[in-house]
Amino acid sequence: MSANRANAIGQFLLLEIEDEGWNASLERRLRALRPGGILLSARGLRTPETTAELLAKTAAALPEPPLLAIEEEGGRVDPLGVFFAPLPSPRAAAGKGLKAVARAAELTGAALKLLGFNTVLAPLLDVAPPGSEDTRTFSPDPQVVAACGKAYLDGLERHKILACAKFFPGLGSAVVDRQSAMPLVGKTMAKLWREDLVPYRALHNRLPLVLAGHGAYKAYDFDLPCPAALSTSVVEGLLRVKLGYRGVAVADDLTSEAIRRSIDPQEAAVKSFVAGCDLLRVGGSQEKTAAVILDGLKRDLETGKIPAARAKEAAARLQRIRKLFVPTRAKFPHRDFDRLACEFEKFTGEFRFKGEKIA
Repeated sequence: MSANRANAIGQFLLLEIEDEGWNASLERRLRALRPGGILLSARGLRTPETTAELLAKTAAALPEPPLLAIEEEGGRVDPLGVFFAPLPSPRAAAGKGLKAVARAAELTGAALKLLGFNTVLAPLLDVAPPGSEDTRTFSPDPQVVAACGKAYLDGLERHKILACAKFFPGLGSAVVDRQSAMPLVGKTMAKLWREDLVPYRALHNRLPLVLAGHGAYKAYDFDLPCPAALSTSVVEGLLRVKLGYRGVAVADDLTSEAIRRSIDPQEAAVKSFVAGCDLLRVGGSQEKTAAVILDGLKRDLETGKIPAARAKEAAARLQRIRKLFVPTRAKFPHRDFDRLACEFEKFTGEFRFKGEKIA
């Protein structure tokens, strides 16, 4: 394998980082791994200026424009709350109607664009079980989740922020197995199609990225429970063939406990990639593991265990979404930041005024 081709393998990694600002250590890691994207942990957010600088210098250090992502949902998952008034949870926003959902997403998109992000790991399209009060989910009604998901995408698209919907094909009814730490879903194919998959059926043509989760689905891998992100039946069979999805499939964190208890992360990465995931998320505290995963991908491409056509296909999908990225700003816009902070306060105040819960 040529040096250029070997270096290009890094584009299939979504590297989570916890650095609080740009530094020499981060630069060395990025130049060594050459990831296709970074996922900035909430722990890394200190000031708007340092965040914007980190993202701009990350983009400059990599050979291809990277995904610059964060996980922001509002409510309990609200890292932007470090800089702005807290956003309502998906359930709270949905309770005020689709305009509130779209407005929350529009504010999220504006803030992310201002800071230099181009991607957000949202919306969460899980359908909550009947009677559930889980505030991370929009609703127990699949049609409401689909409608809220559409409104959320409308808000993000106004600021050209790419959405990564999660957790395909749906974790709303999952029960965590104590021994394996793996979420298990026992629904039949027909029930998944009528319930959990309704939002994806409605929105898959508008989603640039979809994140396959750690849940195992008995309907697709009955004999041996397999995380969705590692399952050919789920990623290739269900997402690609049945739904006809053409965007980027992302594997959730391959260094998580749910993965490590059942399979080595390097083996998991290869299995996930072969199953059809184009981008592999690697946890922030696992720098050595990221290098090991990269070595495994290179080795198995050389030996043919990973078909060359699979790598070419994934690279083409990533190249298509790179064309959608908005360039990072050269200078942090303080006036725009202050103006946006006021808009956050006003929106959050609408919930507080009525005494409604926002988390």
